[in-house]
Amino acid sequence: MARSGINKALVQAARDALLARGETPSIDAVRVELGDTGSKTTINRYLRELASEEPRPPAVTLNEEVQAYIEGLVQRLAADAQTAVSADRARLERQKLAYEQQRQVDSARHDELKKNHQLLLEERVEARKQERSLATRIEQLEGDRQRLLATESHLQQAVRDRDEQLRSLEEKYQQARESLMHFREQSRQQREADIQRYEAQVQQLQHEQRRLQEQLTSKQEDLTQLYRDLERQCAENHTQRLTLQSEQKQVQQLQASQEQLNAVLSQSREREQLLQLEASSLRERAHRYLLDRRQDRRNLRDLTQQLHQVHQLLGRLPSTTVSLSQASGPDNGTT
Repeated sequence: MARSGINKALVQAARDALLARGETPSIDAVRVELGDTGSKTTINRYLRELASEEPRPPAVTLNEEVQAYIEGLVQRLAADAQTAVSADRARLERQKLAYEQQRQVDSARHDELKKNHQLLLEERVEARKQERSLATRIEQLEGDRQRLLATESHLQQAVRDRDEQLRSLEEKYQQARESLMHFREQSRQQREADIQRYEAQVQQLQHEQRRLQEQLTSKQEDLTQLYRDLERQCAENHTQRLTLQSEQKQVQQLQASQEQLNAVLSQSREREQLLQLEASSLRERAHRYLLDRRQDRRNLRDLTQQLHQVHQLLGRLPSTTVSLSQASGPDNGTT
């Protein structure tokens, strides 16, 4: 039974091709010409039908010499044909072995390409996971950056407020110092005026005392009045001494207040230094964060390029797989 696709027209085309090349259209040669398809019985039957359909020349009576020559020529042609057939068979065997080897190589390449395709798919899935992970990390880093920026802005505002407080304290300290200096100047002037007045009064009293001593005998009553004036003056001096002591206490209180202000100013300066150190630390953290973000962007660009290359490879794989599948398809052997 002939294989599907083998018919009389194909056998005739193969025989004509062999005759055109000057080869003998034997059963094996026709089968090879058909690509090693079809059974020999079917090919032989079609060849006989084609031979019976060809016109034959009329029979001619030949003498024995011509007949012997023809028989020798036929035997020589048959031997040459057999040699050619043997050479063709050997060549076909070599071609078949080469085809089998090529088919095995193509099959191995096909398996390797399938493995590479699977690996590329796995790498693509892994790359997508990494891309999603990097996107999540970028979002987290962006949130951290926003928080750091908010913290830095808050700290800068706190530093500005602290600077304002320090300036205010310095102004108050300067005002208190000026007030203290003014108070000291007034107290000094007041003491000098009191001393001058006291010295003038003492001089006056001494003058009056001399005058009263000269008039002691005649003015006893004036002396008594003078004693009264002296007592009153002593009371005034005592009052002035008490006033001076009160002023000295106020000066001491102002000095204590000044020391307290100096302590507060020292604490404010120490806190300002701490805030400056914290601001420097935040700037360094922000700088490191910017460097990490740049590195992440570079890594993301590298992954994007790798994904693009993988996509290009995947775009070329389907056509290559189809061509290899067609090349390694089932061969049309005999039944």
